Amino acid sequence: MPNALVVGMAAAALALGEAAGASTEAHTFTVREVQTTFRAHTGLRLVKFAAASTAEVTSLRTQPHATTRLGDFQLFVLRGHDVARLRRVFTHGVTADAHGVHWVPDRTGGWIAVTLYDRNLVLAWFPSYPSRELDDRWRRLQKAMASFARRL
Repeated sequence: MPNALVVGMAAAALALGEAAGASTEAHTFTVREVQTTFRAHTGLRLVKFAAASTAEVTSLRTQPHATTRLGDFQLFVLRGHDVARLRRVFTHGVTADAHGVHWVPDRTGGWIAVTLYDRNLVLAWFPSYPSRELDDRWRRLQKAMASFARRL
């Protein structure tokens, strides 16, 4: 039997889409909504990562933060009116590749695969150091995200 929350969110998304017509305005997620929905789709709990959170951004990750199934990642929930500016900060302004990934360097010579979702979600996935290669963990994470958020 489908999860009632998931069914409710799907219905709400359809209703929003129909009401908006051809609007490009995406859904704005709350931290609680992301935590609840992610857990419903993956069985994994997201916790706030205070060291990477600010007044404008809440960083969420699994605990332990690296999982065998999805790898090491952070999911950022952006708040405020200047979401476009925050997206540029996370992507360093680089253009996405064919997979929708903005490859940004980390501070140790490696790479971070940054993907933008709906209005205020940013996913940062950390591939095996120092590669820029996507693997099954990234694909599983993208599939989980796609179950509740639209990739931009």
